[in-house]
Amino acid sequence: MAERLSEKENKMNPRILTLMQFARKAGKLVSGFNACERAISNKDIFLLILAMDSSERTREKMKKIAANADISSSVIETGSQQEISSALGLPLTGVFGIKDKNFAGKIMEYWLSETERRKH
Repeated sequence: MAERLSEKENKMNPRILTLMQFARKAGKLVSGFNACERAISNKDIFLLILAMDSSERTREKMKKIAANADISSSVIETGSQQEISSALGLPLTGVFGIKDKNFAGKIMEYWLSETERRKH
């Protein structure tokens, strides 16, 4: 039963996934560790999305890179690599960057409302 609960908690909000799909089609999504690292250093990323099942080392490195670029408040962890990558039609990866301020703001809004809902 505990596995089902944690699986449900890891389940990604479909609205976030839909916005990520739109961002990809608009050319505003970056995927993969190296691509996101480059985009962050170029200050092109407004939101960093990390899959919850990415390795601890990957998540910590990306959080550190984001903190150094002053976007640490714009990092969310949600969903699984398989869920996100297959929905976006991409090879398996756990690091995604959103390059558009509007997409990033709406995804963050959905993620925060979901996080609040889970707390209550």
